Amino acid sequence: MPRTTLLGLSLLGACALPCAHAQSYSPDQFLLGDWSGERTRLHEQGVDFQFTYVNELAYNTQGGDSHKGTYSDQLMADARFDLQRLFGWQGAAFRITFSNRNGQSLTQEANTGTLLAAQEIYGYGSVTRLVQLYYQQALLDERLLLKVGRLPMSGEVFPFSCTFQNLTFCGTVPGYITPNWFTWPVSQWGAALQAQLADDWWLNTAIYQVNPRFTENSQGLNFGSPSGTTGHLAVGELAWKPLLAGLPGSYRVGVWRNTGDFDDIYQDVDGQPIGLTGNAPEHHDQAHGWYAMAQQRVYSAAADPARGLTLFANFIQSDRDVSAIERVWHLGAFISGPFAARPQDEIGVALGRLEVNPRSARRAQQSGTTDQRADVEYPLEVYYGVRLTPALTVRPNVQYTRNPGGFDHDRSVVVWGLKTEVSF
Repeated sequence: MPRTTLLGLSLLGACALPCAHAQSYSPDQFLLGDWSGERTRLHEQGVDFQFTYVNELAYNTQGGDSHKGTYSDQLMADARFDLQRLFGWQGAAFRITFSNRNGQSLTQEANTGTLLAAQEIYGYGSVTRLVQLYYQQALLDERLLLKVGRLPMSGEVFPFSCTFQNLTFCGTVPGYITPNWFTWPVSQWGAALQAQLADDWWLNTAIYQVNPRFTENSQGLNFGSPSGTTGHLAVGELAWKPLLAGLPGSYRVGVWRNTGDFDDIYQDVDGQPIGLTGNAPEHHDQAHGWYAMAQQRVYSAAADPARGLTLFANFIQSDRDVSAIERVWHLGAFISGPFAARPQDEIGVALGRLEVNPRSARRAQQSGTTDQRADVEYPLEVYYGVRLTPALTVRPNVQYTRNPGGFDHDRSVVVWGLKTEVSF
């Protein structure tokens, strides 16, 4: 769909990034400002629009098959309707989101061999998609929050930020290594419930339809549901959000169970190695896994509390019967306001460890795909985020990957990137 058409649709009621919305509204957040006061008037009546454009440049300077650059982008339009302000429906809201993605993947074009992509914004085709279409209801003095409708399998659980450009360190990472877990911008029917158990404890649960056909470009603007549903994905997450020494933190543990259709990564229907027999794989009707997340502010400047240091660490364990990547580890830091003269800038540093499933590695050797056994890949990214205005941020970054694909004899990959985010 042409972008002019997409923008026209979004003016009638569309969407954006799942971040800056009505909680901290200011017309300064948008490049186009207050629309001569119309945006603020709509906000006060309960209607918020946001249009967001993200692009990611990436250039491979070492490793892979070639040194080249690629460009990928995403245009999003978002609308949120506060039904309490509009119609007096206590605690109710409605949201609709569309996205349009285009461009190329450096990981594919330069054949870098890394396990995950150098541009997180690339994926699921160059197409316009319905990303969100849900009704939200707050209950019990807002201690319960229910969402029902079309949802991506992300956002409600494993809520890691997407400021990094490498896919390893962005968004709902369990979905990148688990079959039949379809993340943003693909959506399917589902429901999510957030329950506040105590002042600093939450229980988050979600259940999603599993239908691989939603990933097809032809289904991008299907408001219904095509045939092909194979099961459901259920996720449960316990979250603790304390103040430690007066500084905020977030600690989460989650488990999931997916009842979609899965092929065994190693065994055939007779229990023998697929790499040797070439027979059809053994079938599984479920897969499961778990994750843990920790993020803690450890320092805030006395003169400006917005400046400080936040540390994070994440762990993901996938189902070794069906996943080529068995475990993922992250650790890193966000430095907010690294310089007094640049209090809105940010530095991000992340180091990862991606462990290839030994069963998958053995299959590749047995089938003759490679004479090496894949083991562990170590990606690293460092970015400097320059907030030029409240509506415009650029993040030059460098990505270094040791043992791309888990092969310790392959040359390390070095990618230079630039991520730009604009909110209109």
